[in-house]
Amino acid sequence: MRIPTPEESQRFVPPPPDAPTLREAMAFAGGAPELINCRLAMLGFTHGAVAEAATGKTLGALFWSHPGTVLLWVALVAVGTLVPVLGGVRDEAFGPLSPEAERLNGRAACVGFAALALLEWSTGRAFF
Repeated sequence: MRIPTPEESQRFVPPPPDAPTLREAMAFAGGAPELINCRLAMLGFTHGAVAEAATGKTLGALFWSHPGTVLLWVALVAVGTLVPVLGGVRDEAFGPLSPEAERLNGRAACVGFAALALLEWSTGRAFF
């Protein structure tokens, strides 16, 4: 494997002509907001459930005990999702992992996370 020279590594490679702009990707009908929210819900639900089971704290208490860490993860997932979208990378299946499966699992995680937060808010105690 050849290592690029500093001049080669700083060369700008423009995105393909059909790549969306940030405004198009983040529009209401754009694909990025749903993808970002679904990925964050999958992380939030799974990590929230595990952390609740380990500590006995609610989602709100867990958030306020480490708000910087949570916001850092939100930023990393958002940027990590936007970079390929803005670069014109198309979703493709990878074995059993398909864009449709990710979307379905993400939507289920959105509903699960919202239900978990609402249940904990109404009862005042952790679910797990």
